[in-house]
Amino acid sequence: MASTGENETPARGVLHRLLSIFAEVKPREVFSVLVLTLNVFLLLTGYYLLKVVREPLILAGGGLEIGGQKLDLDGPEVKAYAAAGQALLLVGVVRAYGAMARRFGRMQLTTALTLFFAGNLVIFFFLARLGVPLGVPFYLWVGCFNLTVIAQFWSFANDVYTPEQGKRLFAIVGIGSSLGAMFGAQIAKRVYVPIGPYNMMLVAAGVLLACLWLTYLVHRDDLAGPGGGPKKADAPPGGAAGGFKIIAGDRYLLLIAALTLVLNWVNSTGEYILDRTLIESATSALGQESAPAAAGEKAPAAAGEEAPAAAGEKAPAAAEGADPGAPLAAGAPVYLVDPEASRLLEGKIAAVKGAAFDVEAGGKVVEGAEKGLVHPRTEKGKKAALGAIIGTFKGDFFYWVNTLGVVLQLFLVSRIFKYFGVRFALFILPTIALLGNASLAVLPALAVVRVAKIAENSTDYSVQNTARQALFLPVGRDAKYSAKAAIDTFVVRAGDVLAAVGVIVGQVLALSVRHFAMVNIALALAWLGVVVGIAREHKRRAADEQDAEDLKAA
Repeated sequence: MASTGENETPARGVLHRLLSIFAEVKPREVFSVLVLTLNVFLLLTGYYLLKVVREPLILAGGGLEIGGQKLDLDGPEVKAYAAAGQALLLVGVVRAYGAMARRFGRMQLTTALTLFFAGNLVIFFFLARLGVPLGVPFYLWVGCFNLTVIAQFWSFANDVYTPEQGKRLFAIVGIGSSLGAMFGAQIAKRVYVPIGPYNMMLVAAGVLLACLWLTYLVHRDDLAGPGGGPKKADAPPGGAAGGFKIIAGDRYLLLIAALTLVLNWVNSTGEYILDRTLIESATSALGQESAPAAAGEKAPAAAGEEAPAAAGEKAPAAAEGADPGAPLAAGAPVYLVDPEASRLLEGKIAAVKGAAFDVEAGGKVVEGAEKGLVHPRTEKGKKAALGAIIGTFKGDFFYWVNTLGVVLQLFLVSRIFKYFGVRFALFILPTIALLGNASLAVLPALAVVRVAKIAENSTDYSVQNTARQALFLPVGRDAKYSAKAAIDTFVVRAGDVLAAVGVIVGQVLALSVRHFAMVNIALALAWLGVVVGIAREHKRRAADEQDAEDLKAA
């Protein structure tokens, strides 16, 4: 375990006072907590580099072949099937990880795992250069990489710190995770075009190697402390049983697995509600601006359809399926993106002013609309306009989720843990989810689901994530590695699969957003029941550990 000695150098004294703003840190803990925070920051940054590479590979390239025959599926369909396939693949990953944990010490295990994934990235780089389709394989790999490597990091942190230390210090380590999520996407966005997707794989491999070096520094610092020793650190952390068997034989771990399953089920269903509400909101205004046709006249074309040309006349160029990037002239029918309200309007160009347009839509003239907000009223134009709405909305959504998450992690998490404890922290997210979905059941509007999901996701990435990691502090080393890996990989994806099944059933039954919100309400109530069970078991284990410490001291 990391030492809690009080020796303090001048440099550490300054850092110690700075860290004390966010949580109670003892001088001897300054080095390890800073390095672990930097480590998880880099891990999240590397993951977002790979996540940005992954999306275009699977959405644009697909790459799903069976028996040498390429299937005729769109990118989103391929992605949905691949997401479900990750749960099955992770069964094998968990078993392989458990076998390694039974043979290697914690530093050997981390080294083998890191070098394996870094080497995979180099292989992917060369395969991409050879023109091999990587959409599905890389998507599956990134899903396994993210869950396995992050789970390994927190297993290592749980092994280094005692339960008392973890309760104090995980709040600071979690800051690195929140900042990595916030800055990682921005960094990936900026470097994607200059260096290209395949070079980003090599950059991510370099980040992994840097993380391995940081892990070694903490490992060495732990061994050098008064409580450290090579005997424990070098002993294989995995027990004789595999991760799934350990979970099945421990009520506390079973409850943590149930918590993880329901959490991801609720979250994934909530993401579907958000996406569905966004699309419905974006397209709800289409066709409403046009006045009803007079008696004897044809009604205007429906949204996304071209207006029929009069007999002997040629339809306008914009209504013939012209390219969305084609020049637009005055009088051309267009779609106008309203980013403030996240909706799409039908209108026509009143005037062209260089690269900007005056557009008559929604009963008024919008002056100086930018080209990216104006698209020809064609099917291609509609898709491009919807893409602009989705991109604008999601960019703003992720900004607020990550920003609020960082604020919570910096200033509230440590105080919640200190004054109310880990058990209290576990009740916060299911309560927010319950209230948010109850609001959606009453008023399923985009503004409501946006606020609800920002509150839910930011709390998940900060308070909930830190509390969930702290649940493993009072368990044995075999559970911290093998069982935790099973929960953080397979169980997480199992929750996503259950949400996907729910969406399919909902589509068959033609369920509305209100119905999905009601499903989440029921799940949130079950979630609170699981947390009650965890709180009881955690309290019992904490009491047992305190009794053991008192006996040892005596």
